[in-house]
Amino acid sequence: MKNFGLNIWSNNNFIIEDGQIKLNYKCMPSLLQIVEDIRADDVRGPILLRFPHLIKSQIRTLYSYFDKAIQQNKYRGSFNAVFPLKVNQFPHAVDAVTSQGAQYNYGLEAGSKAELILAMSKTPSGANITVNGFKDKEMITLGFIAAQSGHNITITIEGLGELETIIEVAQECSLKVPNIGIRVRLHSAGSGIWAKSGGMDAKFGLTSTEIIEAISLLKDAKLLNKLNMVHFHIGSQMSDIAPLKKALREAGNIYAELKKMGADALKSINIGGGLAVEYDQHVM
Repeated sequence: MKNFGLNIWSNNNFIIEDGQIKLNYKCMPSLLQIVEDIRADDVRGPILLRFPHLIKSQIRTLYSYFDKAIQQNKYRGSFNAVFPLKVNQFPHAVDAVTSQGAQYNYGLEAGSKAELILAMSKTPSGANITVNGFKDKEMITLGFIAAQSGHNITITIEGLGELETIIEVAQECSLKVPNIGIRVRLHSAGSGIWAKSGGMDAKFGLTSTEIIEAISLLKDAKLLNKLNMVHFHIGSQMSDIAPLKKALREAGNIYAELKKMGADALKSINIGGGLAVEYDQHVM
């Protein structure tokens, strides 16, 4: 009998019993029975089934592995994750992520004005909101409003123009200034899907010269105390961890140099996405 690749993707969350795929949870309902019950209410397709307990399980697994690594390596920092809203903005999915991740202080990442407004309304108190992607003056002002509202928000600049806009907004209004992150353009390149998003030919991120200029701008504007994050992204769906290790060493060196330059508030490295389930599944 075919197992529908359950050994590859299900992680024992689904099982086959009596010739049917069943949810391995509580009363273990079959997917067929769930669909038939929905059809009985005269609901037609397509149907998308969501299981909030699986989201909780994945979040718990994510944090447990990092906690184990932190203890084994006697790491003195902490691990903090954010869910990128560009992946799924459906209310049921976002509500499940924020409710199930609240005990871990699981935050949200926004890449547009709409996503930032959503993040402001859904992020648990104290959890991180990170802002990536293109940012015009209106979106940056929205970030100031989020900070004024008490959110732990970091706006990651991907070019000097965005930093200049942050400084401009800070000078024009009396709102609380959000935390600032710098996306750095590393020499290290990634592997796998979208490997070209990393390396010196990458479209986004500041070069070493631009980072020095950014520090100068922050000092002149008396905002260096708001710089709290270094961010890099060298690709997604990476099948090899070696390029990520190399990139982390390079980013760590930049982090240390920024500390020497007076960025005392710097406290985190945001490695972005990368190591995830491969698109192309195969049986070993």
